[in-house]
Amino acid sequence: MGGSSKSPAPRDDADVKAEAPPPSDAGGPAGAASRDDDNQLSPVPKVPPGHLGPVRTPHPHDVLSGRGGRINSHPGNVRFRSAVDSLKREYLDPRTKKVEKARIAAQIASEVRARHPPGRFLKEDPHTGLWVEIGDERAWKKAGQALRESAPEIRAERQARLQMMAGMDPVSAAVEAGMTAGTGMGGMGGMGGGGM
Repeated sequence: MGGSSKSPAPRDDADVKAEAPPPSDAGGPAGAASRDDDNQLSPVPKVPPGHLGPVRTPHPHDVLSGRGGRINSHPGNVRFRSAVDSLKREYLDPRTKKVEKARIAAQIASEVRARHPPGRFLKEDPHTGLWVEIGDERAWKKAGQALRESAPEIRAERQARLQMMAGMDPVSAAVEAGMTAGTGMGGMGGMGGGGM
């Protein structure tokens, strides 16, 4: 390979300004969408993986990928989980269509990126210790996964409420809701099947 390709210098928190995502080939403003098979709007990615090069120190608006207390307690991740929690019931509503679920996940990522300074979705490179942008598509997947956490419990609560409204006594409704949550997904015990 030619050696003329050089990585950008690592960035510090102080390097972050109100940077716009790269221009889109799709045209239109940031957050523009394309039509899917149902002729509904679906999100179009604007931020590619690796956008703006490596980051030395994430700032408080960034959402970090990974596990453990350091990641969970990062202020950007705390805000991210709060945004997820505020939209989780809408996302899990059985009437919410697949394209709308994609838009909800993209909305969460967009809200993170709209902060000042803009939030990024970062993953640590284990070889360098620097952080790199994961891009919109992986950010949307991260948001979608977070939105699906605790889904059986939320669906059981919804079922219990519906049955209570239909006149069942609360104990019978709770028992029935527990059975529904434990046997969902075609007898797979709520373990989840294939992905999207």
